Amino acid sequence: MGFTVSALLPEPLPGITQVSNSNSSVLRIVILTFRWSVADQLLYFRGALPQSELKEKRYSSWFNEQMDEISHRTLEVNGIKMHIAEQGKGPLVLLLHGFPGLWYSWRHQIPVIAKAGYHVVVPDQRGYGQTEAPADPSKYTFLHLVGDVVGLIEALGEKQVYLIGHDWGAVVTWMTAVLRPDLLKCVITLSVGFVPRDPKLSLLGKMKALCGERVYMQEWQEPGKAEADFSRDIKQAFLKLYSNRASDIFSAPEGKSVLESIPSYDEPPKWITHEELQVYVDTFKKTGFTGGLNWYRNIDRSWELMAPWTHVGTPVPALVIIGDHDLGFGFAKKYHESPLFKTDVPNGEFTIVPGCAHFYSEEAPEVVNSLILDYLKKH
Repeated sequence: MGFTVSALLPEPLPGITQVSNSNSSVLRIVILTFRWSVADQLLYFRGALPQSELKEKRYSSWFNEQMDEISHRTLEVNGIKMHIAEQGKGPLVLLLHGFPGLWYSWRHQIPVIAKAGYHVVVPDQRGYGQTEAPADPSKYTFLHLVGDVVGLIEALGEKQVYLIGHDWGAVVTWMTAVLRPDLLKCVITLSVGFVPRDPKLSLLGKMKALCGERVYMQEWQEPGKAEADFSRDIKQAFLKLYSNRASDIFSAPEGKSVLESIPSYDEPPKWITHEELQVYVDTFKKTGFTGGLNWYRNIDRSWELMAPWTHVGTPVPALVIIGDHDLGFGFAKKYHESPLFKTDVPNGEFTIVPGCAHFYSEEAPEVVNSLILDYLKKH
């Protein structure tokens, strides 16, 4: 049942009205307008419900209501049918997920950014979720992926957007900033910083030079090999990726696959529930992993196609967000704190999120949301 309850709380959540208490300079009264069980109310007013647990319940209830406000549709984009999730009205913000992600990977950001006055659109990218996955493995180059972004902007009737990406979504964000800076107000990338095109080595070549021939990017080149590794136990695959805290770049030891080299886990990390994890498991059980893996299998082809943009940076204002437990954190920190970053991205900024591994948008949504909204307001 629904309640409107006055309670003394430390800080309101987005979408919850805060009312000043004229009778006290110390306490703030917050009006709660969400579904709160009678049992939880009694526990709270008896002092038996800790503030941390109360905050979690408040967020969970608010979040569930906001998820119901997200709408879905399918658009014709760059020759494929693309599924998008969207919420809000205002300037357009596009959020691009990584591997192995979905639109759902941005579930903690969509309502918060929308409530701040933006039209938030999040696609399942090419080869993922409910978006079409071309059977031809050569249809997943940087040019195809940037073409999807350009086509989506056009399909939505916009001229310029804010573009935010995580992991492979960050790569597409950077490539869009290089190829079509005219379409972007600013970009924000999580996990992956700017990597200018090297005339001698592709990204795959660099990874092999740094980490050896069994680095994960190379191991996932052979069609069917990585698919079998992920599909053997999809839930355990996600548990391993989400629970990993080592910042070393994945490599497969002799006689083992990439996933076999990562310890197994019985429970997900505290920042994702079994129910949320199951969304990924159910989706990838239906779609498989080939679409997303084809992005890796086009790294060298994309490098060849991007030859005209060797050493080209971008003038687009950019914020790079990196967790200090993320894969390859040391390499990223060294580059983004060097003069080279400002040469390549003269309007770029770099920030570190302490204690975060790879999936910041889910692991530390409050921090990520704050960084995103602060940066959007500047541009």
